[in-house]
Amino acid sequence: MTRPCSLFAATHERALRAALHRHLPAAAQAEPRLVAALAQGAAHPGKLLRGRLVLAAAHRHGLGARRASKIACAVEYFHTSSLLLDDLPCMDDAVVRRGQPCVHRRHGEATAILAALALINRAYALVGEALVTQPLRVRARAVAWLDRSLGLAGLVGGQAWDLAFARSTRSPALVSRIAAGKTGALFVLAVQLPATLARPSRAEQRALDALCIYWGQLYQIADDLSDVTACTAVSGKTSGRDRQLARPNLAVALGSARAQARLVRLSGQAERALTTLRARGGGRWDYLWELHAALVRLPAAHVEAQHHAA
Repeated sequence: MTRPCSLFAATHERALRAALHRHLPAAAQAEPRLVAALAQGAAHPGKLLRGRLVLAAAHRHGLGARRASKIACAVEYFHTSSLLLDDLPCMDDAVVRRGQPCVHRRHGEATAILAALALINRAYALVGEALVTQPLRVRARAVAWLDRSLGLAGLVGGQAWDLAFARSTRSPALVSRIAAGKTGALFVLAVQLPATLARPSRAEQRALDALCIYWGQLYQIADDLSDVTACTAVSGKTSGRDRQLARPNLAVALGSARAQARLVRLSGQAERALTTLRARGGGRWDYLWELHAALVRLPAAHVEAQHHAA
């Protein structure tokens, strides 16, 4: 049996951070500002929840350390590229991201766009390298998850609805749909891409699909509550922008109390999906419980950090 790989082991975090630098796009005589922009993203990678999850999953499903790190870095590069674009003046016009000036503020808007494109290109290459020896069925399934998660049905489409939100009815249902397209899509990628290696049964796949929905909504509510209640110094990014720009935020649409209640309900639904996976697949999905515990702690962590910063 493959030994479990803890999402939060210090050794695995250090290995993932090193891999993010090692796998960065590189070329002889690359333009210095573009190189610096890419290095900034790798030097301040955030919580790495998605990369940690991919790393643990790929280890559990027998991919091997080198290839697991490539998929983990790919998912983090997709995520970072979306943030570089999301922060631009034509999108959210943010100032701070991950406790640092946004890349476009430090290196220019054109360089930020090029850095995002470079990361996306590199991420696709890394996934291809990691899965090159896998059966055709596994590779085809991985390509399908990439298309579904990152295209019009996922991240890109969700961002388009995000930008159009101010002209909409601004209903809680639309907020949830946008969260599914943006935040949810990246959780789909982090869960489903390495899960293709395990060839889940139909029952397991249904539970994985449901889990991705619940986690995406849960994480987005925690982020929305942080945007409403936390200062920039605590959250590590420009706070209060959702209300200012009339962008989707469930804490604004529902009120903080109802958003908290929905968060609790989503947590229970996610636990039921996890229980189904444990019943159907034995211990091969147990690494998912560790991330769930981390997601449930996020709102409390924001409140505690705000208290200490006050």
